[in-house]
Amino acid sequence: MNSFTFDGISKPYLTVLKDSNRQPWAPIEWTYQDVPKRPGALPVKKNTRVRALPLPVFLKGKSIEDLQKVKEDLAEWLIHDEPKPLIFDDEPDRIYYAVVDGSFDPDEILKWGQGVIPFICPDPFKYGTEKTITVTNSATIEGTVSTNPIYTITFTAKASEFKILHQDTGKFVRVIYGFVAGDVLVIDFTKRKITSNDRLQMTALDLSSNWFNLQKGVNRFTITPAGVTTTKLTYNPRWL
Repeated sequence: MNSFTFDGISKPYLTVLKDSNRQPWAPIEWTYQDVPKRPGALPVKKNTRVRALPLPVFLKGKSIEDLQKVKEDLAEWLIHDEPKPLIFDDEPDRIYYAVVDGSFDPDEILKWGQGVIPFICPDPFKYGTEKTITVTNSATIEGTVSTNPIYTITFTAKASEFKILHQDTGKFVRVIYGFVAGDVLVIDFTKRKITSNDRLQMTALDLSSNWFNLQKGVNRFTITPAGVTTTKLTYNPRWL
């Protein structure tokens, strides 16, 4: 691996060192419960912790003075108030969302410097590129972790409601509204927001609805009413 992009930017003065190793999965932490008169314990809850990505790098300046300017530019590039996309050259189809958490203390020899950038991913998962598919009664979801869908529903006829049932969990979301042909309904499970023709319509949400995640692999759906909509599903695949 030679380099990476952060916030869509790479720098010619920086090279990632060969001893950089990334964890094959985000850190997993279990909570256990002791059981009287039984050896060991029962696993109760699994938690995925933040992912640390310490990155050893080599900096090259044109002179000792230029190296100081390189470090200033490095700080301006890397320090942000919220996570930014981090993509490695040897893993171009995966996106990490990282912040710098800690200091960078390079060893300097003349116009060169070597140190470790302390990247942390508060969201521990890796992401793929956004996928959009047309849904009828099932969809195959990429990745190894569940993800949140966004449904875009275009009506081809009148309808008094729209309901999508996730057969594998029994959960559903139902929107009660007087739809006509040409209306576009968007159900955003990430933001838990409902819009119709770009207007917020949260009062149209059936209160018995239960937001669901898409599981890896095949997900089965029942859409009602049948035959009056075209439903597209947009999601970001995620990996541990």
